[in-house]
Formats: sequence, C-alpha cells, structure tokens
Amino acid sequence: MKWDIFCSVVDNFGDIGVTWRLARQLVAEHGGEVRLWVDDFRAFARICPQADGATDRQWQQGVEVCRWSADWVNVPAADVVIEAFACTLPSAYISAMSQRSRPSLWLNLEYLSAEDWVEGCHGLPSMQSNGVQKFFFFPGFTQGTGGLLRERALLTERDALQQDGAARVAFLASLGITPTADAQLISLFAYEQPRLGDWLEALAATPTHLLVPEGRVLGDVQRWLGVEGLEAGDIEVRGQLRVQILPFVAQEQYDRLLWCCDFNAVRGEDSFVRALWAGRPL
Repeated sequence: MKWDIFCSVVDNFGDIGVTWRLARQLVAEHGGEVRLWVDDFRAFARICPQADGATDRQWQQGVEVCRWSADWVNVPAADVVIEAFACTLPSAYISAMSQRSRPSLWLNLEYLSAEDWVEGCHGLPSMQSNGVQKFFFFPGFTQGTGGLLRERALLTERDALQQDGAARVAFLASLGITPTADAQLISLFAYEQPRLGDWLEALAATPTHLLVPEGRVLGDVQRWLGVEGLEAGDIEVRGQLRVQILPFVAQEQYDRLLWCCDFNAVRGEDSFVRALWAGRPL
C-alpha cells in the first residue's frame, strides 16, 4: 500500500517529529511504501542528522522524503493520504485523489488531546467538494480514539537500558555526558519560558545535572546564567546546578536520553508522548 504524508513545519519540530516517526513506523512495521512531503528540510535535518537539507528527494530509513515546495509538480495520488495537523494539500493533488479508479483514503491527522469530545469526533467523515471524503483521525488515550504512536519493541528496549547501568553510562557518554555523582539528572526541551529562572534557582539548591538540547529555550537559560553564545558541549555551573548543552539528536537518541533521566521537562506533542513512554516523572 502506498502512503503520502504531508507535513507543514510550524514550530519547534512537533509536526515533523510526529510525521517522521509515523512514516518510519509504517515502513518498518507495516510494510508501507511511504512518501513524506516536508516544506522545511532544515527542520527535518535536525531530527534526522543523516539527511541532506539541500536535496529535494532522498531516501531515509526506507521512507522517500520529498521537499514540498510552492511550485508543486503533479504526482499520482497515493492509496492513503495523511494531511497532518490541518495543513492544506496542493489543489492539483486533491484533484488527483478523486481521479483515481478508487479514490484515496484521506485522513486529517489532528493534534493530541485528552478532552472528552475527541471520542465523538474521531473517525468522522467530511465530504469535500471533489466528492472525496476526508476522515478525522484524533490521537488520544482511550479506546475511542486513535491511540498513540509506539514501536513494537520500544518498551522492551527501554527496560533493557534502564536496568543496565553500564549501558546507560555508555549511552550518556556517547553524547558527551558524564553524570554528576549523587545528582538528579534532568532533561529540558521547551519553548521560551520567561519564568524559567525561578525553576533554575530552585534546582541550584540541590545537586542537579540539567541537560538542555539546543532549542528555543536556550535563550532563557543563557539569560539566567548571564552568558551568551552557548552551544553544544558547553557546561556552566551555578551553585549545585550543572547545566550542559547538548546537540540536537536523532529521535532514537532522544528517546534514550529520556529513558536515562530522573525527570524530563518537555514541550510539544512528540516529546510529550515519548516522555510518557520513558516511564519517568515528567
């Protein structure tokens, strides 16, 4: 079965994070032939470091990744089309869906919600002007929703790492992390947080090793530290708080980072779900 997934990157990698993870899982676990359309290859290259941000069409982990540019080139519509987070599909592609002998199955992948109304909307059809029905797909936490993305072996791999102290140390070392003895290990990935300094002040009162992947919250961290130009590899110490800046890593590595930490502060749909699967306080 052929799948087309369309992703318009909005902010902080949540959109591309979900769609890239979905595309890989469809290929690896369901044998799908998946084409992922992304309008911002720079964002994609951040979470897939082996990607070439200058190449308009490439294969990564079995997924065909294509640049979704304003100058749309007509392509045959896939069997299943996922319109991620209400992005607007090219009009020519919508026409191509209706012209197939069997119209494409059109899914509007919505944002994650735990509100009660989601069950009543999940799976509802919406007839479009071209005669093709679009179905709303709502991820969620109950049987009446679309559930959450989770790879088949994820929890087994998580448990193995968390129960193997040497493997945990080795993984952290691969990211340049040497945990501070007797300190709580915390990860922080977030949007801008004007009151972040209050939390950092509290952390500085107890032995804490804070891991901050490069991202939008870095400016607030710098302001509290009173420094500028922090980059991956830098370490600053204030009181009992050791702040370490990490490079942006692939999703698989970020999962493992969450597994290794005592507490994870996250922001964004993909990061939130992965923190849930980590089984650590968040």
